[in-house]
Amino acid sequence: MNEIVISIISIVVTTVVLPLVTLGGAKLIQHLNSKIKDDHARRILISITSSVERAVRVVFQTYVESLKKSGTFDKESQKKALIFAKQEVMRNLNIETKEFIANNYGDINDYISNQIEATINLFKKI
Repeated sequence: MNEIVISIISIVVTTVVLPLVTLGGAKLIQHLNSKIKDDHARRILISITSSVERAVRVVFQTYVESLKKSGTFDKESQKKALIFAKQEVMRNLNIETKEFIANNYGDINDYISNQIEATINLFKKI
């Protein structure tokens, strides 16, 4: 019985949750486009948003999903997932984008962590 439930959850996550994550990211980028008038800032913020969205999806698919299936996703796993996502985002940001964040938002690590948490929260609502 438990294997059937786990299989159903896996199918639901794969067919429903991941497409909704992608849709949520697209909606967020669309919202940014409507609010930001400076083309340079818009381009950089869209790049950041896309990097964060990709990182959240990658970590979900490669780390979180399997832990949730096995029932072992706990607070410690959440912390590790955040670290993995942050590393993924930092790897994908170019120097110009990192400088933009530092100049406009302060500490890059805090900013990226906040963006990851906000993206996860957004995806949970979808």
